[in-house]
Amino acid sequence: MKKLVYLTMIIAAIVTVSFNQKVCAQNSAEITYQDFYDSLSPYGTWIDYAGYGHVWRPNVEDGFRPYLTNGHWVYTDAGWFWNSDYDWGWAPFHYGTWIYDDYYGWLWIPGYSWAPAWVTWGSFNGYYGWAPLMPGVNIGRAFASWRPHAFYWNIVPCARMCDRDLTTIRIVDKNAKKIGKHMAIVDNFTNPNQREFYSAGPRREEVNGYTNNNISITRIMDNDRIEKARIEGG
Repeated sequence: MKKLVYLTMIIAAIVTVSFNQKVCAQNSAEITYQDFYDSLSPYGTWIDYAGYGHVWRPNVEDGFRPYLTNGHWVYTDAGWFWNSDYDWGWAPFHYGTWIYDDYYGWLWIPGYSWAPAWVTWGSFNGYYGWAPLMPGVNIGRAFASWRPHAFYWNIVPCARMCDRDLTTIRIVDKNAKKIGKHMAIVDNFTNPNQREFYSAGPRREEVNGYTNNNISITRIMDNDRIEKARIEGG
């Protein structure tokens, strides 16, 4: 069986929210593999995958793409946060990484550090792009020149980053390859908890200029329960 794995990296993005909203996030210090296994099993299949051990394949619709399908970006005090509408989105979009296999499709590799989104960001000529982070790549200034495979990029016009349905405006086919080739990696890496670096994504002031909105900041709050991420207040 032939397998082709497209490799990736880190990013984040946008949405207009109220100042006193907050996003509840799971406390990463308490997460275990058993938590992932028990919580994700109803929504997909665990596979023993060469080189990565046990990985998870979600039961999703055709055309699914991580950090694009069934969700949107929210700006928070920790950077751009991927707010997934999937019941299982609390885990694969805030822990671990993704790879694409030409037989299985998208596969999630467990990880135990939390971030608003494990992606890499890029920009070029009025477009933002983001791509899932590749397993084993630690984000930081030393990796600012690291580039994901062209297939991994999700690219949209900068002015549309606040849209709730990004699937309808994603740039595809030859245009995406052309833009992705020239993407400049957004140099906005941070490690507020002195753990792993992640990309906070485009700066809010820059996005404000593209969208003509004053994007407010949502606070991220620790949560001691495993549940779907939610926004409260406002």
